[in-house]
Amino acid sequence: MTSRIRRAICEQLPQLENLYYALEVPAKKELHAASRPLLQWILPATVAQQENEFLESMKSQQFDAAYIEHVRVVPSAGRSAAKVEFQLQPDAFAAHLLQVESTPSAASAFAKEHVVVEYSSPNIAKPFHVGHLRSTIIGNVLANLHQHLGYRTTRLNYLGDWGTQFGLLALGVQLKNVSNAEMRVAPIETLYNAYVFANKAATADPELAQRARDLFTALEAGTDETMTSKWQQYRHYTIDELASVYERLGVHFDSYEWESQYSQREISEVLAQLRSVGILQREQDGREIVVVDQRRVPVIKSDGSTLYLARDIAALLERHRRLQFSRMLYVVDNGQADHFNALFHTATALDNRLNDKLQHVKFGRIHGMSTRQGNAIFLRDVLNEAREVMSEKRSLSTTTKVNSCMNDEHVCDILGVSAVLVNVLKQRRQRDHVFSWEQALQVNGDTGIKLQYTHCRLHSLLENFRHIQLEDIKPSWRHLTQEPSDALDVLYELARFEQCVWQSKEQLEACVLVNYLFGLCNATSRALKRLPVKQERCQEKQSQRLLLFHAAKRTLQRGMQLLGLKPLNQM
Repeated sequence: MTSRIRRAICEQLPQLENLYYALEVPAKKELHAASRPLLQWILPATVAQQENEFLESMKSQQFDAAYIEHVRVVPSAGRSAAKVEFQLQPDAFAAHLLQVESTPSAASAFAKEHVVVEYSSPNIAKPFHVGHLRSTIIGNVLANLHQHLGYRTTRLNYLGDWGTQFGLLALGVQLKNVSNAEMRVAPIETLYNAYVFANKAATADPELAQRARDLFTALEAGTDETMTSKWQQYRHYTIDELASVYERLGVHFDSYEWESQYSQREISEVLAQLRSVGILQREQDGREIVVVDQRRVPVIKSDGSTLYLARDIAALLERHRRLQFSRMLYVVDNGQADHFNALFHTATALDNRLNDKLQHVKFGRIHGMSTRQGNAIFLRDVLNEAREVMSEKRSLSTTTKVNSCMNDEHVCDILGVSAVLVNVLKQRRQRDHVFSWEQALQVNGDTGIKLQYTHCRLHSLLENFRHIQLEDIKPSWRHLTQEPSDALDVLYELARFEQCVWQSKEQLEACVLVNYLFGLCNATSRALKRLPVKQERCQEKQSQRLLLFHAAKRTLQRGMQLLGLKPLNQM
């Protein structure tokens, strides 16, 4: 990577915040016009007001000559903003991108910032369905990006296990006489079936509906020790089953938390605070509400029971005390925008330290994600379908090689999951998305299969030349410039990795990184055709090409892992 070069520039300009990631590799047209590699910094609006003064001061700056040969300032013209071009020492540029042994990274500027990401958050009374997929994988990528950039990151899964519907769930378990063994085998499906059964029964029988309410009251008050013990056991089994799906998706959490862990006492304390500062207002019908953007949002029903907003306020305030976060991201669909607006408005009114720390990361819905039979209750079924489709495709492919050492089912599972994840992540998150099996599973298009295929191609090439000690080869800019232009195209794509990771984090958009990886794969595929290694007789050319493809594989692997993918070496 170009980390040392970027730091050399930043050390001379400490007054410019986040300059490290704002340094960009120019567009291909500009690079081909220059005889030397460039990094450019386009002046943002905050600096542009003092453009002349700033550009004049840049002329007197002394940068480390080992990395920067020349600095050129370009004033603004029309719609084009002013920029500073840093002409880099070519061999240093090539060495930092291609050297096999990576240099130790400097301490992150963000190590003191604590980012909490809440994502996935299924409800144990409902199936873990495709609707949870987008929250789960977008949240995972955002947590990965922050962690990669050096932020202290906490991954939080806040599971729904509270509310009157859980009285129905408990009733269903009793009516169906669900055994512990049944619950252990498939807890999510068993609980869902119990809920559906009880809901149907309670609709027809008011006495059963009352019994469900009584069960939840006892659970909430903690007066039924047997029920409380069983509830804890159900939660334990649920996490075990969820973890198996999360593992397939390349997802993990630092903390599983539950709605039920916030007691009535904690919620009552928050309500008392809201009343004391005049935020909570009583309506004529007995409800208590908060006013948010001229909307009257209920917090307490007329019968005195609390609504979901009260529990979320209590959870947010408790997390802020416990985790001392700098920023909290809630990765939840567009439909919850009003809820989070009310949550942030109310919690910030109680504690102004929460100002600018809270963000609802919205996303649209996925339509059409089902199995080929049209069934789509559980996400697990869709992932299994993806594995089966990939298995069929591999068995029909003439290029599939028989390898007794390879676990075909495992490979097909990774390929299927890669296809599903990338097909979802390559979309702008706020847009609704129509899922297509045909598009997701293409090898030639911009898909997860393409990323895996390119990684496997590079691994196979490097394995064939593993007898060559790449650590002993010194990267050469001169050799790269004597190659077809595809060599420099790959090199410049590698140099863009850091800026694309930063932009993906800043925009909270996984698609920025996904599209970068597609570009890297395309550049690499062209180079593999134009820069053959096996047929090349010149040993120096051969070794320089191997360095280039080694760096491409390393960068592709890092990017895929940030997306939650498991890079394959064979497929």
